[in-house]
Amino acid sequence: MKIYGKTSTLIAACVALTMGAGLAVVYQWYADETEKTQQLEEQLAELTKQEKRSAVMQRINAQMEEIANQERRISDEQRVKAEEQTAVAEEMRRHAEVERQNALEAEHRAVEASNVAESQRAIAEKQRTNAEYQKRVADTLSYITLARQLGDVSIKQAETGNQELSRLLAYASQQFTARYKGDVYTSSVYQSLVIASQSKQQWNMHKGAIYDLAFYGEGEKRFVTCSSYGELMEHVMKDNKITTDVLMRNSTYDFRDIYVDRKKKLVYGVSRTGHLVIKGRQTEKVLEVNGIGALQCLEPTGNQMLIYGEKGLALLDTERRVITRTRQLPFKSVEVCRYVDTPCIFDDQGRMHVVKSIDKLETTKVPVNGQVTAFSYNKDLNIRAYGMSDGTIYYFNPKGKVQRLMGHRSRITKIKIINWRIYSASYEGKVNLWLADQPKIEPMTIITTNGWIMNFTFDLKNENVWCGDQKGTLTESLISVPMMRQMLKSKLTRNLTQEEWDYYIGRNIPYERFIGKEGKQ
Repeated sequence: MKIYGKTSTLIAACVALTMGAGLAVVYQWYADETEKTQQLEEQLAELTKQEKRSAVMQRINAQMEEIANQERRISDEQRVKAEEQTAVAEEMRRHAEVERQNALEAEHRAVEASNVAESQRAIAEKQRTNAEYQKRVADTLSYITLARQLGDVSIKQAETGNQELSRLLAYASQQFTARYKGDVYTSSVYQSLVIASQSKQQWNMHKGAIYDLAFYGEGEKRFVTCSSYGELMEHVMKDNKITTDVLMRNSTYDFRDIYVDRKKKLVYGVSRTGHLVIKGRQTEKVLEVNGIGALQCLEPTGNQMLIYGEKGLALLDTERRVITRTRQLPFKSVEVCRYVDTPCIFDDQGRMHVVKSIDKLETTKVPVNGQVTAFSYNKDLNIRAYGMSDGTIYYFNPKGKVQRLMGHRSRITKIKIINWRIYSASYEGKVNLWLADQPKIEPMTIITTNGWIMNFTFDLKNENVWCGDQKGTLTESLISVPMMRQMLKSKLTRNLTQEEWDYYIGRNIPYERFIGKEGKQ
């Protein structure tokens, strides 16, 4: 019984445990199902909310779609209107383009017409200009030719002694030459002016031959001359009158060259006798220069003076006034000239020696035959001229081509080149002018004297040429065309008569007066 009871108890306990476990399982399942149910309910509630929201959104979307449809309809209407306006605008643009093209074509046709008219006008203007130019050229050539003819007639009238008519024709020659821009240095025109203006003046100053003239400068018309009679004279030109002061007169000396020290107011003179004279207002010093032969000239070199002799060179200290050096030369010096800014010696063997210093001479052979007695070189134009003992002048143009100029009959004593004008003097008593830029270079005599011209120079303004001859005569003549023209006009006492005008100038040229009705202008 006890066993059965224990068994029953065990079975009951097992059943109870089993039932408990089952209940636990059932409870757990119920709890799980309850949780699932709750989750499903929550999901259902959420879906319900979502469905409600979706319905709301659908309604909203429907409203938005309606609004969008309305806006699309409005947009379509506006697009249609815009397209219509665009079409209208495009039509207007096409019309405007057509009008613009028409306007451009019209403008092009107008421009073409204007160009044609302008071309025709330009052709007509060019033809008129050419005609006027040809007329001016013809008139110019005609008047320049007339001016030269009048110059020739003026010279002939002067030679026959008819000075009054010579001056009138020379003035007319100048008038037409200047008016038509001709060359006043044409031989006939210039020479007629020189002769008719009678601008030459002469003074018998020295007993001996005048070998040199030197101006003081600084705008003064004050200069010094020297002679072979040992004379040094100072001259002042004022109002066409000359005042002379004798600085020295000693026939022991034979002066050939002078130099004026403008700052110290000293005159240096070299004598062929071998003496150097230094002369001031209150001072005088004479130095003997031995060993270099007869003295020819002197040139400053810094604070020293280089003295040239026929057989050598000497150096003078101008501060101490003493000869510091001498040098013998292996040749005989015939003439001393200048090459650019440097002295050069021409010897008796056909050579030229450029003097760089007392110790340095650059020697070359003279490119012409004969004895050179004068020389001049223009650095700017690269032209040079050699004057010879027989009166010939050899001119070298810028390309080195040589031309023989014939116009003097005796020894050339001086040549000076100013621009394209070559001035030359000779023993025959003439100063000639040569125009080196002319196709044919011919001499024009601007000064004639009764003695050998030993030297000439120009004043500081190159308005006058001064020359001295072997008789001691000092000659001054104008070379300035404006001043000669003014002087010529001052000498006119009447105008050409109508008959003279018609005969010498021509009936077809309007008559002109050269001076006023009341007399001189």
